[in-house]
Amino acid sequence: MNCCSDVEKSFIETVRTRDLLPEGCRVVAAVSGGSDSVALLRLLLCFRSHMRWDLEVLHVDHGARPESRRDAEFVRSLAQRAALPFVLHRITPPETGSVEDHFSRERQRIYASCCEKVALAATGHTADDRAETLVMRLLEGAGLRGLGGMDFIGEGPVRRPLLEITRTRLREYLVEIGQNWLEDPTNSEDEFLRNRIRHDIMPALESISPGSATAIARSSANLSQWRDMVDCIVRDSLDEMLQGDTFHRRRYGDLPEAVRLAVLWTLAGRPRGGRLELEKTDRWILSGRDGFHMLPGGARIVMDGDLGRVDGIQSTEDERNRLAKR
Repeated sequence: MNCCSDVEKSFIETVRTRDLLPEGCRVVAAVSGGSDSVALLRLLLCFRSHMRWDLEVLHVDHGARPESRRDAEFVRSLAQRAALPFVLHRITPPETGSVEDHFSRERQRIYASCCEKVALAATGHTADDRAETLVMRLLEGAGLRGLGGMDFIGEGPVRRPLLEITRTRLREYLVEIGQNWLEDPTNSEDEFLRNRIRHDIMPALESISPGSATAIARSSANLSQWRDMVDCIVRDSLDEMLQGDTFHRRRYGDLPEAVRLAVLWTLAGRPRGGRLELEKTDRWILSGRDGFHMLPGGARIVMDGDLGRVDGIQSTEDERNRLAKR
C-alpha cells in the first residue's frame, strides 16, 4: 500500500475510526467528475486492496446542461482505466418546484437502488460543503435538526468520508498525483443559494478569520452530536409516554419544553417547517382544554381530559425505529 500523503492519512483514519466503509464491503462511489468526487475515487482506489473493498463507480447525469454527457463519458473513462464496473443513471429536471430538492430526492432514490444488495454509497461531500450547509440553515432559521447538517453517515446507505478535508486540499492532492477533473459551469452561477454562499459569504468569512470553513464545519459536527443525543432522549420519551397512539397529558407536561416540541415534531412526521404550529399545539395541550389540534403534515392531537390520542400518523413505531437507527 503506497499511500502516505496527509489527505490519504486523513481519509483512511476517518473511514476506520468511524467505521464508515468496513473491510470487505461493496462500495458504490458516486462520481460527478468534479474535483471532490474524483478525489474520493482516487482515495478509494488507493486503499481498495488494503480494505478489500468491492468497488464500483456510479455517475448520475442530471441532464440539466449540454456538458452532462461529456461528464458521463469522463467518469466512464475513469472507471475503465481502473477496471471498475460503471453504472450510469439519468434523471431530468422537474417541470415545477425546487430543482435542488428534486435532484436530491432522485439521487437518494438512486443510491438506495444501487445499494440494495448490502452496499454503501460513498459521496464526495467535503468540510466546505458541511460549512456551507450550516450557513444555509442559519439563514433559514433552522433548529438543532437543520444546524446539525451533514454527518458522516447520511440517509440510508450514504457515507461521507471526506467531511474533514477541505475542497482546496483535495484539489491540491489531485494536482500532486497528476489527476485532472472537470469544472461544473453551474457552480459559478448564482441561481442557487448554496452557490451564493460559496462565492460571497464564505470568502468574506475566510478573509475575516482564516480557516473559517474548517471551524464552521467543526461547529456543525458538534451540533450533530447534540442532535443525536436529543434523538435518544426523544426516543426514550416516546417509549415512556406513548401507549400505542395514546398518552397522558400530565406525563407529557412533565417533559422539558424542548423535548415536548421534539416529540410533537416526531409525531408529525418530522416536517421541514411548522415550528409555530408545534408551539401552539404544545401550549394548547398544557392549557387543559379538550378537542383536537392539527400538527404540520396532517396528523392531529385529540385531547379528552387527561388522555390524549395521536391520529393520522403512519406509525409511531416507525418513528421510534428511525430514531433508534441513528
